[in-house]
Amino acid sequence: MNNSYFDRFFAKSDGITTLEMHTRHVITAGRNLLLSLPLSEEERIYWEEKLFRCAVLHDIGKIHREFVSRLNGNRGGNIRHELVSLLFCINYLQLEDDELFAIATHHKGVVDTHSETKGTLSPNQISEYLEQWHDADASIFQRKNVLDWVQIFGLNIETIERGSVKKLPKEFMMLLNAKYQVKALPEYKNRKQLSLNRALLIAADHLGSARKENDIPKYKQLELKDFQPNKDGIYFPFRPFQERLRQVKTDVILHAPTGSGKTEAALNWVFANQTENSRVFYLLPYTASINAMVGRLQAHYNEEVVTALHSKTLDFFYEQISEEYSNNERDYQKIEQEAKNKKSLSKELFYPIKVATLQQILKTSLKGKGWEFALFDYKNALFIIDEFHTYDALLTGMLLSTIKLYRRLFNAQFFFLSATIPDFMLELIIDTIYEGDKGKLIRPDKMKEQDRIVLDRKRHQLYCMNNATIGDEIGLIKNYLEAGRSVLIIVNNVKTAQKLYREIEFESSVQLLHSGFNKRDRTIIEKSITNKDASLRPQLLIATQAVEVSLDIDYDIAFMENAPIDALIQRFGRINRAGKKRIVPIDREANLQNDTVPVYVFEKSIGNTPFYDSKVLEDTWNELSKLNNCELGEDDLINVCNLVYKDGYNEEQQKDFKNGLNNSIINQFEGDWIAGHWRDWVEDILKNNNQKIEVLCFNLQEEYKQKIVERRFLEANQLLVQVYNYEPELSREKLYGDTLVAINLKYDPIVGYFSIEKDVDEGIV
Repeated sequence: MNNSYFDRFFAKSDGITTLEMHTRHVITAGRNLLLSLPLSEEERIYWEEKLFRCAVLHDIGKIHREFVSRLNGNRGGNIRHELVSLLFCINYLQLEDDELFAIATHHKGVVDTHSETKGTLSPNQISEYLEQWHDADASIFQRKNVLDWVQIFGLNIETIERGSVKKLPKEFMMLLNAKYQVKALPEYKNRKQLSLNRALLIAADHLGSARKENDIPKYKQLELKDFQPNKDGIYFPFRPFQERLRQVKTDVILHAPTGSGKTEAALNWVFANQTENSRVFYLLPYTASINAMVGRLQAHYNEEVVTALHSKTLDFFYEQISEEYSNNERDYQKIEQEAKNKKSLSKELFYPIKVATLQQILKTSLKGKGWEFALFDYKNALFIIDEFHTYDALLTGMLLSTIKLYRRLFNAQFFFLSATIPDFMLELIIDTIYEGDKGKLIRPDKMKEQDRIVLDRKRHQLYCMNNATIGDEIGLIKNYLEAGRSVLIIVNNVKTAQKLYREIEFESSVQLLHSGFNKRDRTIIEKSITNKDASLRPQLLIATQAVEVSLDIDYDIAFMENAPIDALIQRFGRINRAGKKRIVPIDREANLQNDTVPVYVFEKSIGNTPFYDSKVLEDTWNELSKLNNCELGEDDLINVCNLVYKDGYNEEQQKDFKNGLNNSIINQFEGDWIAGHWRDWVEDILKNNNQKIEVLCFNLQEEYKQKIVERRFLEANQLLVQVYNYEPELSREKLYGDTLVAINLKYDPIVGYFSIEKDVDEGIV
């Protein structure tokens, strides 16, 4: 037999991609991938030899007649071609266990008899089925076949004849079983070797299959001109605290005011610590701020190297790609497939700069699916953790435990930044991770003039409205609007936002922003309120806490319901961001000394706020009231924050924090290492107690069905809204893809979803 024998075999059902073609794609992908990873030259050469052998041999099992039959449309068999490839290797080659393991598990995880994890091999597949597959096409198991195949690719490897081996050696079967792998390889470093080789082969196989083998981006070394502030080609100096970070070669906790240039400070730190091909991970708590940061970093680097990584990544990519086409040119199936490819690549060893949620990073330390990619992705990586004060006690504990693990395992470095962190949390981080080293904390220096400007800047006038709700001051809101001022109203629940929208009856430019919108309209709204042309933004924005973090908006006047002080500080940051406005309140006399604007905070909320701690709300109000009628700077608000949280976490929160910090999966990461194994329940422990489900409001059924007919599946999915379990009354009939229909919930693109039973009398139509 010769090359012409293998020409008849295909790797895919497209009738185009032959087995040899696909194998060459994977070989090329592997070589280019290794050039893009943070490896020494010695490491790259070592892995290139191993990955070449694995790439050549990983799919030779596709010449089996049952696999050929499957490609031709017969779905009756359950052939695992990668295990047939393994059988070829065991019969005729002498490969190391990590290479055999990578070939055997490049599609499925190891056997796990104690869980119902999907995507794993079964005990039968690595035992009796393997013997059946051998006997079903025994004629292909010839030494000459393997010899001819490796010669096609110039792989210099000695072939052997062991007779007809139909079963796996017992020792190797133990490697393919989660229950016995640790017993077979007691040293975790040996199990780590299995994971390393497996991760590389899977990544190369996916890249080759997606035909991205020649498109793998390498990290672009950041230069000062890439992120230094400039206008019309004139560059401006960095602030002293930003420049200081360019000299720091360790982990950092940056505590600096909103609008002081924390992102530029972080990039100065990246500039100082970047190494060849090292990855950068920028962590933010919310998808809206992540999507905005992707655009910002793409401007500093380029589009090819930066990606988003969060639960709604698919919608983000779909929107991004769709914008490249006019309405008449859009091939929705093509756009959808490209978005899916990008989403897949965002999880793997492809993009060197990822903007992600904390949950995506915790999936690695909690050994969620795909965790082994991090063994290369996180090596020498730089992690920027923005707005970390927003995480609850459990997540904060997990975060700190994870950071300790990543510093040890990957030599990763970390940059914390926040405008709102209370002192107790600073001490928690410094004591837990840095053994009390307060030198890790950096703040702007009051002794430096440009730093002092941002520290001393006052931006707001505080007016505490005792025993009042925002509904009591609708007339005042209208007066500001009629005077041409832009007004931001922030309330604590969706129904309150909808209620105020109806009651204010503002005829001009107005927008609602809350969690009750579907994905399609949420994207439109966020684009509207962050429009680069500020004159096109809504004059009145009524929002919930969805507006708090990292949205680049800037309003003249604010009316907000009382909330925990850390949340209020974020809300304050959406008004007079640059501190260059001076607006006199129209309802009272004020002797202004600074460029400040009125912010009205109301003691009473219109709706319920069960998700906020009542004591924190009370303490926040008591401390804020002491600053009533004052012009406030960042220090004033931080002092309030420290007073409210002077005792740190409460008893329940402290318990959650300890549980997160002492999480057994994270703390026993190396000892419990099982290559090719993951945990499907990882996301469950991160979900909020208030479970939400996705439903389709009854009045969008026809639009949904039409999009399904047009095969615009992602757009159909974007019509769904997230609701609490107790809210919908569900139809007995489900639509395409088991979509739930809420027969009591109606959707309006202006106000979001609402219950026709409870709200129709209130005039939402």
